[in-house]
Amino acid sequence: MSHFNHAANTWDSEDKIKLMGELAQKTLQVLNISKEVDILDFGCGTGLFGLEFINIAKSITGVDTSHGMLEVFNKKTSDQDHIRSINIDLEKVDLDEKFDLIISSMTFHHLDSPDKMTLKLASMLRDGGKMAIVDLETEDGSFHPDPKAMGVKHFGFSNEEIVGWADAAGLNVEITTINTRTKNLKKYNQFLAVFYK
Repeated sequence: MSHFNHAANTWDSEDKIKLMGELAQKTLQVLNISKEVDILDFGCGTGLFGLEFINIAKSITGVDTSHGMLEVFNKKTSDQDHIRSINIDLEKVDLDEKFDLIISSMTFHHLDSPDKMTLKLASMLRDGGKMAIVDLETEDGSFHPDPKAMGVKHFGFSNEEIVGWADAAGLNVEITTINTRTKNLKKYNQFLAVFYK
């Protein structure tokens, strides 16, 4: 968490803004939601991913463990009454609310137990709700320059692992590769997993 607090004020680089915008637009295309919905952005950071969903949002609740990231998020959304943030660790604390759509980008590889978090988030979905998770496909650990200092707990995920999370939560899931990033002269794939009942 200290890494993200420290990095918060310089987080929104041009590259990150462009990448997260593209990931969000691709996710929106796959979700194809035509009505306004209540959205939970899990691991929202500064809002680069989640705030792209504003056109379909009745409300957006951003949740993150980093108060530094949320300070930036709150500055961006201070004039938006239907957007709020909550500084909690959902792996340790429950949030007794329901949402139509739960989104998360590049957060699951920081979790101790992605399977348990999928189960918890599934319990926060309203009937007919969906959950869209973007993260790394299995990689060799070279994506992050200093995985330990950056709080990385998993070097991406296989389709089998993601299907296992869905099965345990009683959800269906559709998984697609939505992006390939070139970094360190290597290619890294990012998946979009859409969970639904």
